[in-house]
Amino acid sequence: SQPLRAAVLVSLFDYAERIEAALDSVASQTEKALELVVVDDHSGDQGAMIVRDWMQRHAGRFERCLLLKHVTNAGLAAARNTAFQASKAPWCFVLDADNALFPQAVQSCMELADHSSASVAVVHPLVAVEAEAGRADEQRSLVGLASWQNDRFRAGNYIDAMALVRRSAWEAVGGYTHIEGGWEDYDFWCKLVESGFHGMQCPSIQAVYRSHSESMTMHSTSRLQRSLSRTLQDRHPWLELPLASD
Repeated sequence: SQPLRAAVLVSLFDYAERIEAALDSVASQTEKALELVVVDDHSGDQGAMIVRDWMQRHAGRFERCLLLKHVTNAGLAAARNTAFQASKAPWCFVLDADNALFPQAVQSCMELADHSSASVAVVHPLVAVEAEAGRADEQRSLVGLASWQNDRFRAGNYIDAMALVRRSAWEAVGGYTHIEGGWEDYDFWCKLVESGFHGMQCPSIQAVYRSHSESMTMHSTSRLQRSLSRTLQDRHPWLELPLASD
């Protein structure tokens, strides 16, 4: 069998009705040797059971299939860290349970990862936004065409969480940090930048971000933007976040 180069890590919290579509998109990856790690962050629904049944049916597709469950709700950063800790692959594709990958996603990003220098910690694809009925999607600014440039993070986050991350870089910066209200991904990118890492863009659309009314972005972050901006500004003094000084 081929050597294990990549894992897909899925964090799950109360997305029982969406998780199967995400997992199906992982199973259909053209990257043959794959590890799959799902961390259920103490969901209140049947999500973990759906994953367990799905894994029993698809176990043969993966080198390794793992479902881990938190006994209390620990938040997104902890769920991601649990998944990274459990994975063995050198590169890990981070996927949220309500989004999906296109079949070439892991392979396309891995082709760039294979030829990148040791300072490259992230390969991020272009992401398509699929807004669901009843959503005005103007406020969804994260998904753009801009490539990774360390300086661009000064003004705010513009790289989506869905990306291929070098496991050793995750380890080097101490993983994700829990931030009340969100923005763990932005903080993680900032920590990588501070440690001398950078990222590169896979210049094709390889994933779909489903914008819907239950999403975390909709609920917490717009309301909390001011306090989150101050938190991030304090943690990373080189940032120049417009809302932090209000």
